[in-house]
Amino acid sequence: MQPPSRLWHLFDRWVLGILEAILAFGIVAAIVVTVWLVIRRIPHAMMQIDNVAELQQAVQALFAGILLVVLGLELMDTLRNYFIEHRMRVELLISVALIAVARHVIQLDYEHSEPKLVAAMAFLVLALTASYVGVRALMRKDTEREQNSPGP
Repeated sequence: MQPPSRLWHLFDRWVLGILEAILAFGIVAAIVVTVWLVIRRIPHAMMQIDNVAELQQAVQALFAGILLVVLGLELMDTLRNYFIEHRMRVELLISVALIAVARHVIQLDYEHSEPKLVAAMAFLVLALTASYVGVRALMRKDTEREQNSPGP
């Protein structure tokens, strides 16, 4: 009979494999759909885009699709790090949240959005950015402290 810690390790690897497969399928599907939409919409866009506002809307949609793929990749990296280190790396979580919010900001229709929503989104971006910078600074200090401490 295998020891319980060995069983938990096998269970962790099994769960990680399933979650990575699901995320990989989602990422590949998002890439395929984004590429398909870009290829399919190019002739339409060349005939229909008559001004900068319409071009901006098309480019925003493209950027949102690309950020969706990046978000999936960051989630996969976060999962992988969690199962390797058995702890959540806060800077990765903040990074994922920042990408998700940035994607939403890009898609926001500022002409028809309430000013409160725009202000809340700006505050959220600022708070996440400050958190990310703060966490990175603390991590850098910890790394420097470990490097400067005398060895055994």
